[in-house]
Amino acid sequence: MDNIFHDKNLNDKSFLITGGAGFIGSHISGYLLKHGAKNVRVLDNMANGFQSNLDLLKQYPAFEFLEGDIRNPEICNDACKGMDYISHQAALGSVPRSINNPQTTNDVNVGGFVNMLKAAVDNNLKRFVYASSSSVYGDEPTLPKKEGRIGNCLSPYAVSKRVDEMYAQVFT
Repeated sequence: MDNIFHDKNLNDKSFLITGGAGFIGSHISGYLLKHGAKNVRVLDNMANGFQSNLDLLKQYPAFEFLEGDIRNPEICNDACKGMDYISHQAALGSVPRSINNPQTTNDVNVGGFVNMLKAAVDNNLKRFVYASSSSVYGDEPTLPKKEGRIGNCLSPYAVSKRVDEMYAQVFT
């Protein structure tokens, strides 16, 4: 089973979706729940997510919500317990916000990412799927964009996403 998200028999699989109250995370959660996942646990601190996105998921008995911050290693570890797979969507987006507050962007996007990677390893998760950003390509003008061909990062947000990609390689 190389691509778990195309396997329609999910009744014995448990998923953790970080940032699951956001647009992308809630849609991933909904897809998994509709296709019979044994358990879909959402971890979100609700800083950018919406309760209305979670309300749509509550109809499924396999849905579980854990309010918490990925900057807290204990919460990350607790969230990973009993899970098979993780789709990591949690991040502080917004280039302007990252320029105004680069430390918080780094703390959430890099520190939180490392916390999730470590928790996933410590809990023997089978796969860690990460959402990066096109911002990692920076000022590289060539189209179409290709992985491995990157320019200079143009914002703290872009730096955080690029660093996450590098950490992901270290944990592979």
